[in-house]
Amino acid sequence: MGGRGPVRGGTMVDIDTALRSAAIDGRKAKRQSDSSKPRRAGGSVGLEPFDPAEFKEKEVADTYSMWLVIGGSVIFSIIMRYVAMPAIEGPSPILWLLPLSFVFVLPSLHRLILPPKISDLYTGGNWFRSGMLWIFTWLSISILLVNPPLSDISPPEITEAAILFDDGDEALNLSSNFIRTGTTVEITIDGASTEGEMWLILGIRDNVDVDTCPFQVSMIRSGEILLNTTFIGEVRENASSDFLSVSSGNFSKMSLNSFDSNGVKSEDQGFAINMGSLESGTYLLSYSVSQQGDPWMLSGSSAEYIIKIIND
Repeated sequence: MGGRGPVRGGTMVDIDTALRSAAIDGRKAKRQSDSSKPRRAGGSVGLEPFDPAEFKEKEVADTYSMWLVIGGSVIFSIIMRYVAMPAIEGPSPILWLLPLSFVFVLPSLHRLILPPKISDLYTGGNWFRSGMLWIFTWLSISILLVNPPLSDISPPEITEAAILFDDGDEALNLSSNFIRTGTTVEITIDGASTEGEMWLILGIRDNVDVDTCPFQVSMIRSGEILLNTTFIGEVRENASSDFLSVSSGNFSKMSLNSFDSNGVKSEDQGFAINMGSLESGTYLLSYSVSQQGDPWMLSGSSAEYIIKIIND
């Protein structure tokens, strides 16, 4: 009874003891078998075996890929700047679409230029890193090639536009006689014409040199051209000198800009254009600024206003 029974020709054996003994013998046999096998580095913690030769070969392949992508991106950026950009008239989606699309050609480019023993080592991670390196290298080189001092694709801008009168009631009370609705400006006067002369005040800004930015001003009344001038050279210097003398006067100045103007900034260059004494009537005032950039002609700020001089 219990787990024991008579065994003929021998002694009595405890079954539980026999099972434990067999398990211990099995573990010993397994350890002896494992100890006879060659051990690999990091096997106890689940690491892959380290092969210095294989690691060196992969690092060399990555280096080849890095310089291939950097060199190709630099050459591609130069071609886009000095071949593609002069061939078109202005900014186009092709200037960024083509470089980005070239990312998908990188695997084929590697296989075409590098020997199979190197190109066969690349995986999806290599293509992702190559694509990112291509994009950021192209962006960096392109920014250098299209900005001063190498070139200029940023158009000039008119940062301030305002009118003032240099004499009479209009000079002192322009704010109370000035109504602006969109691009229509109404100025109320007492007599048949303004007592003083009207001046157009402009502040111009460019990232290279304002002296290379001709600006054009015109004034038309009932189809008659009263002023149509492009300010360049000595004429512009006169306009700049006039700006200093007019702006120093105690005149009421009204902004034509859609935003509140705080005056010409230090990086701007101010110009004042004499529009003369105006009779009552409707005038069309327009101005624009442009620049011969590199490689394109750059059209900057422009605006057109209807000036109504109303006899009260």
